[in-house]
Amino acid sequence: MLSSFSLADNIIGFIIDGPYTEDSIDKVQNEILDRLEVFSSVSFYIEDTSNAEISLKAVLKSIPFKVKTGNRFDKVAVVTDRKWLQLFSSIERLFVNAEIRLYSTQQRLEAIQWISH
Repeated sequence: MLSSFSLADNIIGFIIDGPYTEDSIDKVQNEILDRLEVFSSVSFYIEDTSNAEISLKAVLKSIPFKVKTGNRFDKVAVVTDRKWLQLFSSIERLFVNAEIRLYSTQQRLEAIQWISH
C-alpha cells in the first residue's frame, strides 16, 4: 500500500507499507507532476515501513523521471532502514539538484521537521 500526504502545498509525502511496484512509481510520479504544474519546485518525503516490499525494477524505473525533473526539487527526505535504498538515494545526488537527507525510521520525526522548514 502507498499512502500519500501533504505537509504543505509544495511538499509531497509518501509512506510505503506493502508492495512498491511500477504502478506505485507511476502514482508517485503523477502526483509530483501535478504539483510541478502549480509550483516551480517541490520537496519530497518518502518513507518505507518494515512491511514494504520494494522492487528493484520499480526503483530503477524512477531514474529517467528523476533525471528529467531533478532540477525542480528543493529537498528530499528518505526514511528507511534498508542499506541498499540508502546507497541508491546517495547515488541519486548525481542527477537530482536538491538537498537529499537520509534518515532511519527512528529519525522519522526529525525528517518531517526538516522537510517542513
